[in-house]
Amino acid sequence: MASIQVPYDTAEEMGVFLDLEIADRNLVASFVPEEPPALKDVAGAAAYALEHPMGNKPLSELMRKGDKVVIITENQFRAAPAAAILPVFFERIKSAGGEVSSIAIGTGKVPPLNPEEIAEKLGKEIVDTGVAVVCNDVSQPENYVLRGITSRGVPVFVLKEVAEADVVISIATTQATLWGYGGSGMIIPAVCGNETIEMNHMFSLPADCRPGNNDCHMQADKYEAARMVGIDMGIQMIVNNSFEVSYLLAGDYVESHKATVKAYDQIYRFDATQFAGAPADIVITGTSAPTNHLYFHTSWAAVNVDPIVKDGGTIIHASPCPGYGDWPGFALMDLMSSYLPPSPDHMAQAMRAFYAKDRELWAGCIWWKLYEVMTRKDVVVVTQTDNLEAAKGVGLGASDSLDKAFRAALEKHGPNASVAFVPYGRYSVLDV
Repeated sequence: MASIQVPYDTAEEMGVFLDLEIADRNLVASFVPEEPPALKDVAGAAAYALEHPMGNKPLSELMRKGDKVVIITENQFRAAPAAAILPVFFERIKSAGGEVSSIAIGTGKVPPLNPEEIAEKLGKEIVDTGVAVVCNDVSQPENYVLRGITSRGVPVFVLKEVAEADVVISIATTQATLWGYGGSGMIIPAVCGNETIEMNHMFSLPADCRPGNNDCHMQADKYEAARMVGIDMGIQMIVNNSFEVSYLLAGDYVESHKATVKAYDQIYRFDATQFAGAPADIVITGTSAPTNHLYFHTSWAAVNVDPIVKDGGTIIHASPCPGYGDWPGFALMDLMSSYLPPSPDHMAQAMRAFYAKDRELWAGCIWWKLYEVMTRKDVVVVTQTDNLEAAKGVGLGASDSLDKAFRAALEKHGPNASVAFVPYGRYSVLDV
């Protein structure tokens, strides 16, 4: 028998695993990343990177005396620890003669952060400086200016604070996503208006927009928008499954992101060609601390492992989903409930709803990817007991026991079913 430990983390309780015994004849592959050690001094690494950037001038040469600097950070659901490095940024910007005029939290279409969330994301030291903090809020169209139209026809409405800054710096997490790689979206969708976000997110629907493909139209459009707006320096980080920074690079926004993608792939991209023509009956995946709280975010793991699961197969995804604030663990997933059970006809209805604006693509680009997988495969969530009703209500299989979920899958696929284990599904890219 083989013993596997399936990650079942939340940010509040890390290092939690669900144990499962699998017969040796069943377990055919495990895709476990060899994560590099964490950086010992993240602030020090950031200070060095600012003066030794890739394809760009050092920070001290980027600005003139009196320049107003805007720093764009991610929202509370992204992993880059802005609080750990912002004091260094403030110090270096001041030394170079500039002044941080504001911090723009790139919330896209997620609701603005409350004061407690802002303090946690930015750090009390930064909040106490009194620097202006603005969250992206698409309900206020007057706060955006048009900076042009991308070659794909997307108008770029960007926050005034960003558009009017002398110098723009961004801090982001590079990670595999449903649309290629995160870290590329610090203009779209982070600090853009509703029209920009919705039109760009139409590019999430084509087949080229998939985990691990950095050459899709959605990514290219984000890169182009960043060039149009003018991010003067991008800071990219890789944050491992224990919330530790293992890689940090500064430089030209687009080129530093592409370089960080290459570094990411060396850790989390796997050769899975053994499943070409012979996909697994069952794939088991889990959830680590940086992908916690909501199934809206952790569900990406089920999509990432799709390439190695046969049609009609079973994806078992362990994800506690404790919820976030007033949001229950399966908040927003009910957006796809109108199109159940998953089917080609219901997919067509959902597609019409996207284009008629009855369903917004800022959220649809997430649930649509999962829904498409659900039309071909069983997705079973192992989650907290109080989530079971909500999970079943959106068409997912649901259980509060990994052992029961696995035994049910074996009963469906037979005693000789092939099983693959991808512990960190949301982080993983599987090449078949």
